[in-house]
Amino acid sequence: MHASQWLQALVAATLVTACAAYWLGRIFPRLGHKAWQGTGGLLRYLHAPEALIRHAQTRSRPRPKGACGGCSGCAGKDDCGPKT
Repeated sequence: MHASQWLQALVAATLVTACAAYWLGRIFPRLGHKAWQGTGGLLRYLHAPEALIRHAQTRSRPRPKGACGGCSGCAGKDDCGPKT
């Protein structure tokens, strides 16, 4: 195989892996939280920037039931207003 074919295969495999990880996290939230905890630990071990570690830790915390579902209408507040 030529270098361009290897690069195409690498890009395709990375894209498929990223999509699979995303959907596994959406379908099985506990698995996603554990993966973010592991990512945070790995970033801490590798002495990554504090912002990346904080982002992974934030993503690893489970969301409360009945939340907005990521609508961003509440701008990060705990309460999105009255439920209809």
